[in-house]
Amino acid sequence: MKQLLQKHWVEFVIVPPVLVAFGYLIFGDKYFLTWHNFGAMTLPWLLFSACVGVLCNLWRIRLHKYFVKMEDWWKRLVSSVLGYMSIHVVCFSIIFGLGKNLWIEDVSVIFEKLNTLIIVDFSVLIFITTLYEGVTYFDKWKDAISETEQLEKLNLENQFRSLQSQLNPHFLFNSFNVLSSLIAENPHRAEDFVDELSNVYRYLLRSNDQELATVRDEIRFIHSFFHLLKTRYDMGISLTVGVPEKYFDRRLPALSLQVLVENAVKHNEISLEKPLAIEIEAINGALLVRNNIQMKKTKVASNQVGLSNLQQRYELLGVKGFKINDDQQVYEVVLPLI
Repeated sequence: MKQLLQKHWVEFVIVPPVLVAFGYLIFGDKYFLTWHNFGAMTLPWLLFSACVGVLCNLWRIRLHKYFVKMEDWWKRLVSSVLGYMSIHVVCFSIIFGLGKNLWIEDVSVIFEKLNTLIIVDFSVLIFITTLYEGVTYFDKWKDAISETEQLEKLNLENQFRSLQSQLNPHFLFNSFNVLSSLIAENPHRAEDFVDELSNVYRYLLRSNDQELATVRDEIRFIHSFFHLLKTRYDMGISLTVGVPEKYFDRRLPALSLQVLVENAVKHNEISLEKPLAIEIEAINGALLVRNNIQMKKTKVASNQVGLSNLQQRYELLGVKGFKINDDQQVYEVVLPLI
């Protein structure tokens, strides 16, 4: 009952006294002369309020789907008032047309008061709509503050995770081991390795201050990151990127690709006999990141913080379509582009 009142407080609190006031404006003292008169004169307006309520609610839902941003409040307000006025005029015309022929006994509609009635109706309509939009704006403002706080929290978690990656002793140990062996065996490859390692760390540090990154930057980074993996695993790992340039200026949460590539490397066997194949492609406004599944025999401890963080960031950004597909042979994650 409480939820019903909260959702339809206008219909329960505002409409009944307004209907009675309209009835008196139309019929004068005759309106309250008998219970019979009161009922006969009120029922048509109950029908009117029901029709208006349904139509205005449909119009309101449509506007709130079209004007979703907080700064669109004035567009919603103007469109609401104009739409509601049009609905009221049409319903008024129908009710007066029916009343002229169907009114009970000697009760007749006083058409001379129609202009006054419309002016009063529009005045009340503007007041109620402004009040309603004010309440809606306040609710959106509170939701926006809450979402901002959650995004800040998730971004801090993402920064912490990024810093952990930067300072991960295993990552550093493996990188320096590879570099050490390359210096003696192939100085040119060692130089390339250092360049890519510096690119990786530069991007990681820069991403700490970014909520979103372009597809172009993410792909450039993942190539540098993969170069380190390729130097370590050689033919045991491969990366295929098939993303058309038309998607390069689209955006997605920063470090999304690193999360998924790291996840694939962490949980799967990588060897010449069992190569790990990672693919990144763009389909229908989203990036698809997939890899073949060949789980390590020794289960790797994981709290799924990276994937969970990524999914929550999409939810708070209001972007739908993030999806994880796992058929036990291929692991695929869908990243909607913004």
